[in-house]
Amino acid sequence: MPLSGPKDEPVVLNLDSWSKLTLVEQKVLGAIFHKHAGQPFSSLLPREQWAIEGLSVAEAKSSFANLRQQRWIESVYKSWGERLFYIPALLMETLTIAYVQRVGIIVEQMAQHAHVLQEGKPDIAGELLHLVAWIGREGLPLTGKGTIHKRTVQKLSVVTVLSSTDFEGLGIQYEHSDVYPTHVAILIDLLLSLNLVEKSDGQIQIADHRLQQWLKLSWSQMHREIYQACMERYGDAEPALQHFRYQLAVFAPEKNIWCHIENSELKPRVRGWLSALAGWGYGDVGVNQSGDLEFRWLIEPHSLLYKDQEMVTETEPCGFYMQPDFEMLVPPEARPDVIWMLEQCAERVTRDQMSIYRMTKERFLLGIARGYGLHEMMEFLDQYALTGIPENVRIVLEGWGKETDAAPLNVERKMKVMEASTGSTDDSKLLEKEVLGSVHSSFYTPYNQGLVDVPASLRGLERDHSVMEKKFSLLGFEEIPETWYREWRRYHSSTARQIAAKAIEWQTKLGIRQENRTQYLIPHQVEGHEQWTLSGWCMLDSSEHTSKTEWRTFSPSEWDTMRLILPDDVLT
Repeated sequence: MPLSGPKDEPVVLNLDSWSKLTLVEQKVLGAIFHKHAGQPFSSLLPREQWAIEGLSVAEAKSSFANLRQQRWIESVYKSWGERLFYIPALLMETLTIAYVQRVGIIVEQMAQHAHVLQEGKPDIAGELLHLVAWIGREGLPLTGKGTIHKRTVQKLSVVTVLSSTDFEGLGIQYEHSDVYPTHVAILIDLLLSLNLVEKSDGQIQIADHRLQQWLKLSWSQMHREIYQACMERYGDAEPALQHFRYQLAVFAPEKNIWCHIENSELKPRVRGWLSALAGWGYGDVGVNQSGDLEFRWLIEPHSLLYKDQEMVTETEPCGFYMQPDFEMLVPPEARPDVIWMLEQCAERVTRDQMSIYRMTKERFLLGIARGYGLHEMMEFLDQYALTGIPENVRIVLEGWGKETDAAPLNVERKMKVMEASTGSTDDSKLLEKEVLGSVHSSFYTPYNQGLVDVPASLRGLERDHSVMEKKFSLLGFEEIPETWYREWRRYHSSTARQIAAKAIEWQTKLGIRQENRTQYLIPHQVEGHEQWTLSGWCMLDSSEHTSKTEWRTFSPSEWDTMRLILPDDVLT
């Protein structure tokens, strides 16, 4: 899966930056992107693959060094000194657009309608708020083995609209799968990787200062943070599936429009990802008349991308409708901080397009005990109850508020649990905790130790700053005559053989001319001595934009002049 890299620093690379790369650099980056997507790799493609691209290994290595120096490619050290290279997650969207023709179009807009197989559930951002509020009230103590108590896990399983069946197709791996159902493991893993909770002192407790920052986000910003976490943590690491996931967001025109998925070989795993997206509330899964998979976003897909992180403007406050029976009808437009306050003073009855909360005495008193005074609670209700507070409800609430001086003992006990699980905002460990990961994400940390095993994780590896070469070099370059690579010349057969052998040793190109025809070779082998031949890949086209090669064998009599074709970096 795409990797942000340890302690990433800001890098601004976009399509404009990509267009300024040399043609060879674009080819090298395209080949790597197509082959690996965001997966780490330890070596470049083999010579045969570069030859298909119309490139010599020397050209590929030279351009690779330049790409690393420009930070299109990053690297880290493993513990025994081995280097791993990868394309940073921030660049995946740009390269998805740049190389769509090379990778092939996997996702395209469809004009026809599809039959809905799986409707999207209410969005995951609201579920996480509900879960954090629940943790604040109930607490999440851990057993001696470091797991949540089974009874608590059972409660967690039913307080959310998510279910394990939503995520069966992901095939995610995690410890204690006998304890945690898949949807519970994902929910807790998300909270840990978003830094909204952390393990401490034998329990999972809320990181209150991070939560307060989280509540200042818009729904759109929350969806993006969560989506990036889901992409990196739960998506299949296979490059072809990474390409599919990015195309699904990048090339979808807008929400509520069906997209056709073009890849039958990956259909089972593609379906698994689409089902998970529906479970998180990002879209609906469907099928067309031919049985092909379709998907439509319920959230603007471009708002989930790194490149579209816009400044969110404040909208008019949107609240809820309070009923005489103490129920509150909450439309989806209600802001996160409004939902959070409702979670403190009311019980959630149902969650759908229109959610329902009910004010109860115990929850109302618990909210006051948590520190929200009666005046503050009533002020909140007055501000966000769109049609006002019914008079009978106001009288009852004010009556409950007068009882706070003699709050029931069970409320006090619950408050102690809540305080223990929430932690102190002055906790120096929380305040000093460094949040790593993408520079565009202030919450998601790819390398947090959650519950789920993240494939190809670079957690704990050291960024490689020392090997960002600015120049590519060839061993023994200073020892050969300058005319070998500066001029087109006729050479004696033995010297020509030396030049061809040097091209093979350096894995660079060789140019040959006969009359007015110039050909470029990627030589592979010299056979014979007096009567020798040269075999390798021959460039068939004159255009650098296309790459057509053919395996051929030449004898020195087939050309008049020749020269080594070296990477530009060697000659500067």
